[in-house]
Order: sequence, then C-alpha cells, then structure tokens
Amino acid sequence: MRLFSTWDILHRGSYDSVVEALVTARSLDLGELAAGADSLHPPRLLTDLERGVERLAQAIHDGEHVLVFGDYDVDGVVSTVLVMDFLQRVNARCSCMLPDRHTDGYGIKPPAIARAAERGAQLIITVDNGISAGPAIASAVDAGIDVIVVDHHQQHGALPPAHSVINPNRTDCGYPFKGLAGVGVAFKLVQAVSEGFMPGPERRAYLNGLLDLVALGTVADMAPVLGENRVLIRRGLEILGRTRRPGLRQLKAVARCVDHALDAASIGFHLGPRINAAGRLKSPHLALDLLSAGEEEAAARIAAELDELNGRRRQLQNEGTEEAASLVQTDELARDRLLVVLGESWHLGIIGLLASNLSTRFHRPVVVFTGARDDGTYTGSARSIPAYDIGAGVDHCAEHLTTHGGHPGAAGMTLPTESFEAFRADLIAHANAHIDPKALEPRLTVDLELEPRDMGPGTLDQLRQLEPFGRGNELPVFASMDCEVTSCRRIGRDQRHGKIGLATGGVQRQAVWWNNGDVIDELRRGQRVAAAYTLERDNFAGNGAVQLVLKDLCPLDRERST
Repeated sequence: MRLFSTWDILHRGSYDSVVEALVTARSLDLGELAAGADSLHPPRLLTDLERGVERLAQAIHDGEHVLVFGDYDVDGVVSTVLVMDFLQRVNARCSCMLPDRHTDGYGIKPPAIARAAERGAQLIITVDNGISAGPAIASAVDAGIDVIVVDHHQQHGALPPAHSVINPNRTDCGYPFKGLAGVGVAFKLVQAVSEGFMPGPERRAYLNGLLDLVALGTVADMAPVLGENRVLIRRGLEILGRTRRPGLRQLKAVARCVDHALDAASIGFHLGPRINAAGRLKSPHLALDLLSAGEEEAAARIAAELDELNGRRRQLQNEGTEEAASLVQTDELARDRLLVVLGESWHLGIIGLLASNLSTRFHRPVVVFTGARDDGTYTGSARSIPAYDIGAGVDHCAEHLTTHGGHPGAAGMTLPTESFEAFRADLIAHANAHIDPKALEPRLTVDLELEPRDMGPGTLDQLRQLEPFGRGNELPVFASMDCEVTSCRRIGRDQRHGKIGLATGGVQRQAVWWNNGDVIDELRRGQRVAAAYTLERDNFAGNGAVQLVLKDLCPLDRERST
C-alpha cells in the first residue's frame, strides 16, 4: 500500500495560519509570489531581439513570405498560433509548418527547409525550436532564406547561423529570467514588433488577448511558475476563462472546464493533454486547426476528435505502462540504478509518458524504446530523477546513437537495433557509477501536518494567495497522521482509481487515489491510516466539495471496531 518509505515533513505541530506555515516551511517570499506587472522585463533585453524585430518588420512591409515553423507539443503549437495570429492581424504574407512526430521528429531539418523554399518562403521564424538546428539553418542560408530563431531550450555548442537567435538561454544572453517557455519568448517578439504596427490602446488590448495562449503553453510545458511566468500565467488564466477563441471555448467544454474558475491544473490535467494528443497519435495540425478556428461549429468537431484521441492516448498509456512494468525483473531492481525497456510495437507518441510513469513507480531513471518505426532503428525517450543528469548520461553513450538530445530531466534518442544492447549496458553502467543508492529511496516531501479544522474550503481559499502552482512552486502536500477508513471502493471506467472515505478529528472527507485502485483490496472499514494528500474541489462528481487527492497511505497498528 505504502508508496514512499519516508515522508519528509517540513512543518510539524501547531500553526496560526496555513499560508504562513507553508511560507515558512518552504522559505518562500510572499512578495515574489505576488509578482505584478513590474516583474515583466523589457523584451529588448533579449539578445538579438531588436535585430529580429527589424528584419520581421521589413518582411511585413515588403510583402515577403514569412513562414512560421513550430513543434508538435502544446508549447510549439500555441507559439505557432500566437505568431501567426499577429502576422495575420497586420496582413502579412504568411504560412506555417509543424513537424510530424512520427516522420519528421523534433525540430526543423533540411527537408523542411526544402519544403519552405518550394512554398516561396523568404523568412522563416522557428518557434520553440531552432537553437540546435545548425545544419538545417545553414541549408536555409544557402537557399537565400533568412531565419529568426525564437526558442527557449538550452544552447549546446555553437549558435546556428541564423539572422537572429532570440533565446534567453543562449549562453551570451543577459535576459534576467531564464524560465520562459517557447510561447513566452514568442510573445516577447510580438510584444516588441507590434509597436510599429498598432497604436498604444489597440496594442495593449491585443497583447492582453494573447495571454490565454501564453498561459496554456507555459503551464503545459512545465516551465517554472516563478518570476514573470507568474504574471503571464495568472493573467492568462483570467483571459482563458473568457477567451474569444472558439477552439479554446470548445476545448474547455469537452474537458468539463466551464463551470468553475480555471487554474494551472486545468491546463496541466485537462486542456493540455487533449492538445498534445493530436501530435502524439495523429497530427499536430489538428490542434493548430482547433486553436485557429473561427467558428464554433468547426471548433466543436475538432475538440470532440481531440477528446476521443486523448481517451485513446490514455488507454495506450495505461496498457503500455503495465506491459512495460511487467518486463522489469526483481533482480534488475536490486542491481541496476537505471532501467531500459523495449517494446517493439509501443506507440511512438506515448513512450515518454511510459518512461515518466515507470520512473515514478520504480524511483529511478527509465529509458523506454520502441521499434514502431519498423525501419531498423529504435526510438527512445528517457525520464530521470533529480539525482541523475540523464542528458549527460545519454551523451556519454553517444557512440551508439544516431541522434540524441536532452537535459537533466529528460532525453530522446534513436539508434540502430543492433546497437541497443551495447547502449543499454553502457548507460546502466554510467548510472550505477553516478547515482548514490540512497537517491533511489522513495521519499515524499510533505509541507505540513494539517489540522482537521483546516481540511475545508477555507484553506483552498487561502491557498489562492500562493497560486499559480507548478514547477518551482508545487501544490502543497499535507498530512493527517491518524485517520479512520470509513469507506473504500474502486471508481472509473476501468476501475483503475480508488475512492476512500477518511475521518479524522471529527471531520470526514472523501479521498481519491488516481491510478491506484488496487489499494482498495488492501483496505477495510475501521482501519487506521496516515494520509498524505493535496486538497482540491471536486468539480466533476462532488459539486465542488473539498476532496483529498492521495499521494500515499501508511497503515497504522491500531484499528477501531465497527
């Protein structure tokens, strides 16, 4: 039943205010969390931005064909929509392209440059990609096409030979905040170039209306909810709540996000996965069409299709996770500090999700490979733990790989099938040499032992002071150390989830444990447990009642007869 061997509880004992206790336990600065408009940095602090603005403005005025090249995930799609929205607003000659995850892979490549040249593109703007696309951009230069790179990924090696490289994470950029998502950098470009095309009041209203897209991409890409991202997300969620975009209105409808205030979780768990499902299982252009739709009827049809695709994605993910987990042997867990699994036919669009699920389940880095391309290669996706830089590990084994890239938390790669076992052995050896065994011990950070009186809507109202939650400011985890189980049952279409009634200190609450329905077989009424959980309003089945979202349960020795 228990998932984490250790709970690290930051604050024990009494407190006067939940928020004050959280701020103290996390060493937070309320002033920083309450960041306002003065936290937004001038776009021109971005290296090359003024040069890029000048070139884009020239292209618009001269009627050049501007092509926007994005990516297949949420951040890449909304970045494309945002820049295209501006270009169309100022009557620029423009078009866009998105790569196919299955045939093109990530980022702009020489074949895409050739297609852009066939379209007559004279200026290419890459969004959410481009910083590592040296060969492709060199081919654009050879073809007489200027390129403006708008990206946020880390720079590795030399800059590409682009006209402009706008990226807060290029090594020579002094922009104060490095955590912008791709759509955040795209917004900075539009914010700056729009000065020459719109009068002040119109421009301010227009830019404000783009923030729904900025919030969507920033949260879905798991960018840190710190610094100016807090301002962009907070304001963007307000705009998203009353968005003018038919596609987003219809997406909210199918995701059942219309009858309550939106928060970052609405994007992370409901809206974002449906947009991502397009690129995972079909084509990212489906998501592009949704967000660009001008009519409700067309948007409703696309939203319904994305909802169906997301259901299929969820099924493939659940089935794949269980199949992949069954391949992990007990002796591997005892011996290897990193796991590598292979499924010849696992869907290419879900291997990153499988890696993430397995990493969470086994508390160690995981690489998941598939042979779905059926071309003599395996494609892999890796997810890691804080104690191991998987990007560096994969780079160490580059001799076995055809392509690879990544960062400390995640990586992607391809290799010839005959190189799989050698790569697997080398990467495991590298991980075994660099991961302390103690780092594999499952530990849960709990912010606060919550008093029963605070397990209600008042605490949720107080927590709004700390929103938005996400990377860098995670949703608070609470603990109740002595609860009685009053009910327990499986829920969900496939009975994968658990619904548990808990009582403590005279307060009763319903708790849900996602993807852990098997726990019901280990519980009984009257059993006493310690519970670790987050708080939320049940806006789907509980009419807004406060429920606990379980992170872990720890059985206690004492039971009460019923």
